[in-house]
Amino acid sequence: MKENHHNCRIVVNIEIEFAKVKERDAILNTLLPDNINFPNGLSMEMSVNNKSLMINTSSTKIDTMINTINEILYHISLAKKVIKHD
Repeated sequence: MKENHHNCRIVVNIEIEFAKVKERDAILNTLLPDNINFPNGLSMEMSVNNKSLMINTSSTKIDTMINTINEILYHISLAKKVIKHD
């Protein structure tokens, strides 16, 4: 099947508010190593605001965006489980 190539960009901004800054920072530190070497057309920036972690992503391909968001949320979920056991 031939893929349609349109000039579009999908932008997703995620804000996750944590109970504690320490938890936010721990989650941020687990995501930072994955924040490199993106495929063409995909970008991601992370920042913090009070107790919130801000993740801004954009992609030219919907499948790439869906996979990226799923991976980000999976890593956050996994990290939160590990942090609760400390």
